[in-house]
Amino acid sequence: MIQVLQTLANNSLGRDFVVGDLHGYYAELMQALEQVSFDFTQDRLLAVGDLINRGPDSYNCLQLVNEPWFYSVQGNHERLMLYSLAGNKSAYLAWQKHGGGWASLCKEEELHDLVELIQNKMPLALEVSLEEERLGIVHAEVPKDDWNSLRQWQGEITRELLDTTTVLRNRLHKKLDHPVANIDAVACGHTLVKKPTRLGNVNYLETGICAPQMKGYLTLIEAKQLLATN
Repeated sequence: MIQVLQTLANNSLGRDFVVGDLHGYYAELMQALEQVSFDFTQDRLLAVGDLINRGPDSYNCLQLVNEPWFYSVQGNHERLMLYSLAGNKSAYLAWQKHGGGWASLCKEEELHDLVELIQNKMPLALEVSLEEERLGIVHAEVPKDDWNSLRQWQGEITRELLDTTTVLRNRLHKKLDHPVANIDAVACGHTLVKKPTRLGNVNYLETGICAPQMKGYLTLIEAKQLLATN
């Protein structure tokens, strides 16, 4: 059962970090965590989705969701995987085109388990307490640019909600810099940027680890730094 919003209490023991789209680059993530002396017993890592496809180790990136220190929202690549394995032929073709070939090495029961991980442990949004402030995380965009639309969601999850949180790119493409209401800051991924970019109170962290043509890299940043104003 997909959860719309998961809330995390303040981490009183350690630090919180946010990471951009992983796209299967597990070894590079581990290197980045080592560079910041990440403490797996006290720190937490919050991901903006798209853990899979394109990179060399999608399976282990998705398995991170089982770790007690790791949290991630769903991205469009996770949605593509779900649609594909549910029998959507056009989604399957798109999935294979965009790096889904790794799944052919998995057994059927392994794929079933991965689907369960996405559906049960990857919400559409995360809300994290950072002392007196709140950081929201979605893959793409916040519905109606109002975080309360996620907090107050009732009933079934609609295709519009799925598309907004995992697919849309309007805000960044149109350079809309008004803040998302009722949240102190937002972190998201999905759309490639040459460096972490902020519009209003929204931080874009997809710096293209899977895009060597643009000299892309993985962004890992301490969560409290995303709360600072421009």
